[in-house]
Amino acid sequence: KYTPSAPKWKSIKSVRKGTASLVWKKNSKATGYEIYMSTKKSSGYNKIATVKKVTYTKKKLKRKKTYYFKLKAYKTVSGTKYRSSFSAVKKVKVK
Repeated sequence: KYTPSAPKWKSIKSVRKGTASLVWKKNSKATGYEIYMSTKKSSGYNKIATVKKVTYTKKKLKRKKTYYFKLKAYKTVSGTKYRSSFSAVKKVKVK
């Protein structure tokens, strides 16, 4: 009953050299969000950040390379973390 729904993407783009800017919709039931990244679409994801806001900028990425991102929302209730399922996978080619 506490599990939030999976986050929905707003945008993902490479604005500056070596960076990726991620924006997603606010989930009213979520305490925060976990961000996962990979260089392959279907495997190799690692958690790179846990944030409370709905934007994130990943820096120090290799230029001209494509990265894949997905998100999980979580809600903390009495010390227990309830995680959503994964969002859709989005890719960005870094400038």
